[in-house]
Amino acid sequence: MTSLFTKRLLNDAALLPRMSVVDVLLAPPTRLAVVQSAGAKTFKHFNSREMTPPKKFENVVMPERTRLPMVGRTPYIWQQGASMRPPRQTKELWRMRGEETVHTDLKLGQFGIVALTGGMLKFKQFEAVRLAVGRQLPPGGNSFAVWRVEAPYKPITSHGSGKRMGGGKGSISEYGTPIRAGRVILEVGGKTLWPEAQPWLEEITKKLPFRAMAVNAEMLKELDAEEQRLHETNLNPITFEYLVRNNMFDCQRKLSPYDKIWFGKFVYLDRQMNIKWKWVTKERYKGKK
Repeated sequence: MTSLFTKRLLNDAALLPRMSVVDVLLAPPTRLAVVQSAGAKTFKHFNSREMTPPKKFENVVMPERTRLPMVGRTPYIWQQGASMRPPRQTKELWRMRGEETVHTDLKLGQFGIVALTGGMLKFKQFEAVRLAVGRQLPPGGNSFAVWRVEAPYKPITSHGSGKRMGGGKGSISEYGTPIRAGRVILEVGGKTLWPEAQPWLEEITKKLPFRAMAVNAEMLKELDAEEQRLHETNLNPITFEYLVRNNMFDCQRKLSPYDKIWFGKFVYLDRQMNIKWKWVTKERYKGKK
C-alpha cells in the first residue's frame, strides 16, 4: 500500500512534470504564507503560532567563562600538603534534614534547578552535571551557568568492602556537599528563553542523587505563593504543628527534637511531607499500589 507521504510526493511531482520525486525531496522548502489577523501576524497553516519577536534581553552581563567551573575532588587546603592530617567526621545527617532557609531564590532571576528532598552531592555528581550543562549550553556564548552550592567539603569515611568489623574509624574515601530540600543547585542565565532551557534542565535533574525540579523565577514565586495560600486556607485546625506546640497527649515526650523545629516536614521518609511543594504539585506517589 502506498503511504500518505508517498502520495503527497507523487502529487507534487505530478504538478511539476519536469521534476522527479528525488528532485521534489531535494527542492528547497517553500515559504509559509502569512496572514494578517486583527492582532499579531500568524502563519496561514499554524494559526496558533504568532509571529511576535522574542523579548529583548536587558542588563545581561556575560562572565568570562560561560560553562560551569570544575570543582575539586578534595578541599583545596588538603591538596597543598597541610601540616596536619585531614580530620574525619561522623555522618551528621542533620545537615541534610529539614528545609533550606537561605539559598532558596534565583539571584539571576531566570532559570535554575531546585532540590525537592535532601541528600549528599558528591564529586561524581558534580562532574556529571558539569559535563551535561557544557554539552547543552547554546554555542556562541549567549548563555551561562553558575554553581549555587559549595564544592565537596564534608569527609565521607569507609572501611571498604570485605573487611572485618572493628579497627576504629575508617579512612576518608571521598568528600561531599550536604543539600537540604529547597536548595538551589545551579542557575542558568544569559540570552536564552525558558522553552529552550527547560528540556535539558529536566534531563540534568535525573543525574542528581535526590529529587530535583527545573524552575524559573515566575514558577518559583507561584509555588511559594500557592503553598502559603494552602497553609492559610486550611480548614482542619488539628495539624501536626498544632499537636506538637500544644503537647497533645504528652506527645513531645516521644517526638524527636527535630519535630519541634520542622513539625514532621523533611524529618521522616514520608511520602507526602518529605517532598517540597508536594501538596502544590499534587504529584502521585509512584510506588506499590
